[in-house]
Amino acid sequence: RQLVDLDDQAVLADYGSDPTIRDTYWSAEHGELKYQVGEGCGIDQVVAQWHADLAGLGDLFDRERVRGALAAIYRHNYRASMRDVVNPCRLYCLDDEAGTQMVSWPQRVRRPVVPVPYAEETMHGFEYQAASHMVINGMVDEGLALVAAVRDRYDGERRNPWNEIECGSNYARSMASYALLNAYSGLSFDATRGEIGFAPVAFVRGRFRCFWALGTGWGDVEVSPAGCRLRVLSGELAVKRVGLRMTGARDLEVKLGRRQLRCRVHEGAVVLEEAVTVGAGQALRIACEVDCGA
Repeated sequence: RQLVDLDDQAVLADYGSDPTIRDTYWSAEHGELKYQVGEGCGIDQVVAQWHADLAGLGDLFDRERVRGALAAIYRHNYRASMRDVVNPCRLYCLDDEAGTQMVSWPQRVRRPVVPVPYAEETMHGFEYQAASHMVINGMVDEGLALVAAVRDRYDGERRNPWNEIECGSNYARSMASYALLNAYSGLSFDATRGEIGFAPVAFVRGRFRCFWALGTGWGDVEVSPAGCRLRVLSGELAVKRVGLRMTGARDLEVKLGRRQLRCRVHEGAVVLEEAVTVGAGQALRIACEVDCGA
């Protein structure tokens, strides 16, 4: 929640003596500050932790509270139908379409008379941000529901599937959707240690396959109960450690092409005795026991 006294115009004095500040942010008609969130539930309230999770920086906030905030966003801001939502702003979602509002005010909390602009809208970039953050935090079905809502609106009949319009055509914020690849694959990377890791959150018939891209190359990864195949399709990737959600390492074996590599397990990662560079067209294959879920 935004801790602000909507009835106190004195707070505006902290922002200077320019009279336009008061004219802009104070509603004399309603005796209330304008353009605030107050007790509302904002779609991006834990966006800082989203950035930290994607960059591998660890917990900025209490993890249980982060999950609670994401659950509140799904509970209050996601709408299976927009028919009962009054939106005086831009219409990126309407009628029977599903979407996730920027801000909601659940029942029994105070809603500002003139709230923060665009509060009632759905914006794809924010929807993808919240969705991928839910996936990272174990709310896979909820995150998928948010993504499906966007893509169903751009199904080729209602809207152009190649142009998610926000504040203009081909709006860049929808590129937040790329985070879904890293969220689903559980990608982690530390160039200083030569470590790449994968912890997929969903499997199809016990297997997971996904695209990955880093600074020096890109390729795909396949994870199964029997291990992992890390393939470079373009560029190269220097590897010293590979993190996997292993359940056992009794029959651990690592190969680069036909070359068998000496290795060990340390801190949940397969550690090679010597770093290797996987080139374009090559694959690093790891045989071990991997947890692929039920």
